[in-house]
Parts: sequence; C-alpha cells; structure tokens
Amino acid sequence: MTLFWSDFFSTLGCVGLFLLMLLGAGSFLARELKFPGFDDASGFERAGVALLCALACLPVMLDLAGRFGVVAMASLAGVIAFAGVPALMRGIGRPDRRAAAWLAIAFASVVVSIVLLIDWPMAAGLKHSLLIIDYVKHAESTWAIAQSATPPWNPAFYEPEHRAAYYYFFYTLTACVDLVCHHLFGAQARHAAYAGASVAAFALLALMAELWKRSGADEAVKSRSGSKSPIVWMIGLLLAAGLDLIPWTRMALDGQAPNTPETWADQITTWVSTALWTPHHAAALIAAFVGFIALARPAAPDPRRILLAGLAFASAAGLSVYIAMGAAATAALWLAALLANRRFRDAAGLLAAGALAAVFAAPWLATVVGRATGEAPIAFAMRNAHMLPYQFANPALDALAHLTVMALVYVIQFGIFALGGVAFWRAAGRNGLKTDIGLILVLSAAASFIIGSFLRSTMINNDLGWRIMLFAQTALLIWTLAAIRAGLLFGRNSLVSVASICLMVGYADIPLSFYLIRTAFPDNAMTRVLNLEERRAFTWLDANLAAGARMQAQPRQDFSFNFGLYGRFPAAVADCHEARLFGAANHDVNARIAELTPVFSSETTTIAEAETLAARYRLSGFVVTADDPVFDKPNAWVTQKSPAFASPHVRVYLFDAAARLPVNGLALESHAPGVALAQRAP
Repeated sequence: MTLFWSDFFSTLGCVGLFLLMLLGAGSFLARELKFPGFDDASGFERAGVALLCALACLPVMLDLAGRFGVVAMASLAGVIAFAGVPALMRGIGRPDRRAAAWLAIAFASVVVSIVLLIDWPMAAGLKHSLLIIDYVKHAESTWAIAQSATPPWNPAFYEPEHRAAYYYFFYTLTACVDLVCHHLFGAQARHAAYAGASVAAFALLALMAELWKRSGADEAVKSRSGSKSPIVWMIGLLLAAGLDLIPWTRMALDGQAPNTPETWADQITTWVSTALWTPHHAAALIAAFVGFIALARPAAPDPRRILLAGLAFASAAGLSVYIAMGAAATAALWLAALLANRRFRDAAGLLAAGALAAVFAAPWLATVVGRATGEAPIAFAMRNAHMLPYQFANPALDALAHLTVMALVYVIQFGIFALGGVAFWRAAGRNGLKTDIGLILVLSAAASFIIGSFLRSTMINNDLGWRIMLFAQTALLIWTLAAIRAGLLFGRNSLVSVASICLMVGYADIPLSFYLIRTAFPDNAMTRVLNLEERRAFTWLDANLAAGARMQAQPRQDFSFNFGLYGRFPAAVADCHEARLFGAANHDVNARIAELTPVFSSETTTIAEAETLAARYRLSGFVVTADDPVFDKPNAWVTQKSPAFASPHVRVYLFDAAARLPVNGLALESHAPGVALAQRAP
C-alpha cells in the first residue's frame, strides 16, 4: 500500500472511531444530563445533539481522569461511549433513500478533508499540506497526552519540573482515538489529529441547527418557509466566505498574496477553514453554546442541566481560552439581563454553572497560571490599525478614521453575512430578542465585536482577535439564514442582486483556499525528499524505541514540522514556535537552541560534546539530515559513530536507547529487537 493510501485509510479509520466514541458518549451525557429536546429527537437530529454534548462534556472529564493515567482516561471514554449506545440507537430509525444520500454527502466531505490534510507523494518525496502549520501542534499534543496523560509534558521543550501550559482539552479526545487506532491498525497521532477536522465540520452543522431552531429567528421575520427544512441553506452558508477574494486578488496582482484569502487582514476565519485548521476552537464554541442552551428557556430548570452547563463551560476554557473569554463576557451580559428582568432563579442557575465550571477547570487553570511568564497575554490594540495609511494629529479624528477603516474591513470580511444581518434586523426589530437564545446570540455578537476590535493576544499571533469573532459569525449565520428563508435577500432578480454577487464571491473563495492548501506550502525537491526519508526514520524509531524516549533533530526558530508530525518523541527543544506555545519561556528556548545547534551545524563539535548534551537532556539520540551542515563534513562527529538507521539523506545516531521520560509514572521498557543495530531504509 502506498504512503498516500496508508495515510488515507488510517485517517478514515480514526474518523470512524472518533465519531462512534462521541456519538455514544454524547447520547449518554445528553440523556443523563437532560439536554433540552434530546429525548424527543430522532435520526440525524439525535446524532447531532449527541455530538454536541460529547464535545461539550468529555474534554474536561477526560482531563480530570487523565490525571490518574492514560488507562483511566481512555477507559472513561470507552465506558461512557458504550453506555450511550442504547440511547443513540433508540432514536435512529432505518435509513431511507434521503438519509442514505445525506450519508453519502457526509462521506464525501470526509474524503475531501482527508485529501486536503495528508501528504501527497511527489517526485521521489512527499508534499506537505499547508495545514500542517497547525497540525504539527495538533499531532504533538495528541502523542504527548497519549504517552503522559494529563497535564501533558511539553513535547517541544524538555522541562521535567513542568507540564505544558496550553489549552489542550481537545487533544484528550484525539489521544483516546490514537491509543485505540494505533493498537487496532497502526494509526499514528497525526491521523487521529486529522480526524478532528471532519468531526468539527459535522458538529458545527449540528450546532447551527440547534441554534436556529431555538433562536426564534424565523418567527421574528415571519419566514414564509414554514416547516421546510433549512439544512440545504445552512450547509450552503457554512461553505460560504465573505468577500476576502477581492482584496486577495488585488494583492496577488502585486505579487503579495497571502497563503490563505482570509489573512489579507486580521482574519475572519471561514467556517471551512475553522474546521480544517483549528477544530479545537470550533469545539470550544460548541461547548460554550451547549452551556447556554442547557440554561436557556423554555427548558425547565433542572440541576442536571446546570451540571451540563458547568461541564460545558469548563470544557470551553480548556479547549480554547480565547473562545472562553467570549463565553465569559456573554455570560456576564446575560446575567445582567436576567437580573434586570428579575429572573433570579435563572440568574442563580447561571452563577451555579459558572461556579461548577471553575471547580472542574481548576486543575487545568493551576497548570496554566503557574507558568505565567510575566508578559501580559492580552494587549489593547485597534483591529487592523496598520491599514490606515495616515496618522492624524487630532486623537479624536485619528480614532474615528481607525473605526471607519475597521468597519469597512468588517463589511468586506463578512460579505453576504453582513448583508443578511442588516436585512434580518430591519425586518425583525425587537422580535429578534424574544427567545433566550435569540438574546444570547445578540450578546455574544456584541462581546465578540468589542473584544475582537479593541484587544489582541500577544503570544505569537492575534488568536484572540481571530477566534473571538466566531461568536459574531455564528449569530450572523443564523440571522442570514432567517433572512433568506423570509425572502429578504433573494427575489426574482436574484442573479443580479447584491446578495447573489456576495454569495458567488464567497463560494469562489473555497476552491481557491483548497488549491492554496495543497500548493502553497513552501518547499523544494530536496525538502520533499527529506520529508519522505524523515518519515521512514521516525517510523523506524517508533518501532525500536519505547514510549517516552527523547530524540533531538536540529532545533529551529520557526517550525520543526517532520519532528512533530512523524515522531512521538519529546525533544530537548524542537523549535521556538511550539516550545513557547506550550509554555516555555522565550529566553530559555533561545538559549537551548543556541546550545544544541552546534551539534548539527559545527564541524568542530566533538563526539564527546554530543554525548554530553545527550546525557544532559536524557536524549536517546540525534536525527541528522542532509539539511544539517555536519551531515557530510569529513571531520564532523557523525563520522566517528555508526548510525543506527541510515538512508541517503537521513541518519539516526543512538547514544542511550534506554533514556526516556516516565510514561504514566512508569519507565516502559522496549521489547523491540535491534535497537542499536544499523538499518538501511528501503
């Protein structure tokens, strides 16, 4: 079987197991915690609710169980999943032709997702997807948790006294999938991480269906669609982008086009890109809204729903701290509204859910807060301020100019959704606030715009500004859907209407994004060859070194893609980007990179110095490639030691095959033969 098809079927198997685990566990949780409407739901709706409840509750539950080890974490997921099978099957009838057609479409979407993610064989090497810029982190988090449980060690920086300070909850799910699928058919952590994209896509559709049904948006604009299902338009809007294609094309003509259309400005990430690139942020959004749905009327007050909301809010925090900020701001605004309307019992329920969330998330919060580096993680900054070509001497005039530019950029980025939002509120007026979910959508959009417009995160990228906008995007999608169903956007002359033009431009964005995902990753013929040979080297290491062994490749200032994607071995320092992301201090990372780089770059580094560094960081060995200057130097230390693995462009040198981190408190011995024997790659 070729590498392409091996990756394809391994990922497909992980998608299947991931969905089965979530559907079973979610059915149990939805039934026991009384998710509103679950008992009466059937078919795809029942499966969708199960998916939402699993993503909302399981992450924090697995984090807590993982503190007792990997076995406890995986066992909890399995037990809950099996317990929920009867509740799931009770509402799943015999599929008809229509259901079969939808399943075929769902399968096709999974295929597209996998093809966009996995490596493509090309010219004696492997071509990476652009998506691995994020998936190297997803894969590292997955195998780190699969080996160390929670909280995981920092896979990119050796710190025996610390654990990773990161929002890793989503990867408790992928780690459970990895543990089972690796045992069943040899799947790797990256395959389990890839599966998250398809899961996120299905869950986002389920979320929009639940929010639309409970928002009262159709009734607010007197929709003429009646009982006609909104699913086709819902999918259509999830596939649409804004008008990013227009500024991207202008930049492309100047030779300055970014790798994705959204990133021409502080991005408003499309729903497709959110599912593909950052499924953990999508899961956090889902968890936040599941918490709000559990507490909202007309559902009757129930302590079990308060528990459901508490679990969901806690999961949202550990899935994405940035989404959690938006959820907290929304909850504060909703609490004020409840008190103003003298709904004291509902306000007490919201406060109780918040208190439970704080208790459930406390162990994770202690890990994150304990690694504070002193640099403020959030700073004041006006969104897209760099786009204003002039700075006015008058502060008021300058602020007005910045706000004007910000508003214009928002209109471009939201496109059809900006138009749909305006059309909805012109028709709905105060009727759009009649339901609790309708009000929550408004409050979450307001919190989203306020935070995203005037605050930014300082850690590497402005993830706060990018991810917080998912709340506004959710509200605008629901409002646009209602406007379309009420006939407010498309009339008889729809082909020439502004709405149709916005929609067509939005759809054109998606195939362009797919093309860029498969072609824009920067490489050349040699890097593609190295991708293939490093994959083989790490596959050999995976078979010959025990879990917890540490290996070191050349540390990099940007990304060490192959080390994180193909390996499962913690490093003294993998790269600056991932090491800092998982909580290491910037000065410590740079100092260690400077210490280890000579092993790979300096001909004067001796074998004794290499052995000393390996012992200092308890490394089993080094992975040296043709990209490293010492690879072919006649006097370098690599000529004084026989490689344990060798291919034309990659070699593995083992110093202490027994050196490893404790795995769940145990140092697992390797029973693989030939650890110290040289092996030529096929």
